[in-house]
Amino acid sequence: KENIAMPKPISIRTLEAAGKIVYLVETENCQADSPLLLTFLSKRETEELAALLPAVPLRLAAVDEPDWEASFTPWPAPRAFKGAADFGGGADDYLAMLEQRLLPQLEAECGISPVWRGLAGFSLAGLLAAYAAYRSGAFARLAAVSASLWFDGWSEFAAGHAFHTPPQRAYFSVGDKEKNSRNPRLACVEDNIRATAECWRQRGVATRFELNLGGHVAEVAQRMARAVGWLVG
Repeated sequence: KENIAMPKPISIRTLEAAGKIVYLVETENCQADSPLLLTFLSKRETEELAALLPAVPLRLAAVDEPDWEASFTPWPAPRAFKGAADFGGGADDYLAMLEQRLLPQLEAECGISPVWRGLAGFSLAGLLAAYAAYRSGAFARLAAVSASLWFDGWSEFAAGHAFHTPPQRAYFSVGDKEKNSRNPRLACVEDNIRATAECWRQRGVATRFELNLGGHVAEVAQRMARAVGWLVG
């Protein structure tokens, strides 16, 4: 029988940094200076994404953050769904925590000094990733996957504010059915994502926009993997 090379088993380390649980994935041939991509996923979601990562030296650090509504939103806003929490507007504090505490602790513990750091998020975490361009210099590459850029006031903010540090590369995507949301606040999501991507492109950022098939929660790992592929170039 023909010998078929099997994929190398994926090992995921569970760490703690800045009081947060972090799932760390290292692809094959990682070096101390290999890129570090921060994201926000559960352990199961991390395993699904890890299986789809490109075959390049890369570290993926997934923070298991339980409170997206408070942590990932740039300013307070009313809840979007009945029974959900209001949006707390804690993104500035959260980005400061990542930059000043979590990343230094993680990198010191692992003995790494990445050539670049990236931030990739889905849904509200994608909103945080886009917002980071305006508030933090810690991340050179950003991905906003099916991002909640319908968020009240986002379009005006994105067009009217300068970058903290212009990203090297940026990725935006949305599902083609997301604009069909019955919630009128969410129906502008595709228009807002397209507008933000074009705004960044006009500012000189190497930007990619993709329209995916399906609604908001379709093929999350696959969408995130395409984002990672673009960020690593």
